[in-house]
Amino acid sequence: MRTFDKNSLHFISLFELVTGVAPIDCVIKDIIYFVVPKEKINIVLAKGRKKIKTLEKHIGKQVIVYPYFKTKEEFIKGVISDRVKIKDSDNSLKIFINRLDNKKVKRDREAITSFLKRIYNVENVLFRF
Repeated sequence: MRTFDKNSLHFISLFELVTGVAPIDCVIKDIIYFVVPKEKINIVLAKGRKKIKTLEKHIGKQVIVYPYFKTKEEFIKGVISDRVKIKDSDNSLKIFINRLDNKKVKRDREAITSFLKRIYNVENVLFRF
């Protein structure tokens, strides 16, 4: 089970208070990233992202929410795009990115890597553009 630092717990509590959904994990960078159960993502993003906008106003940072999937392959395709190619070998992932997804992946690469390591126990993540 993952342990959270005080800062992460603070943002997780705020997220749950504002949205009513308990996140599975969070990564704090210039942007704050959350992973929530896939079946509850609509609750979080309902009414034009109103709850997320309220949260962003409270914390003064952009918030991005990703859905949780059972497999790392589904997670990658759900977070990035169906266009990605994945090569999985010995707890190491190579993710081949389509040029249409370059900008998004370059911005979110650290968070995606952190989630893959913490939630799906992937040791090495390598992005190819």
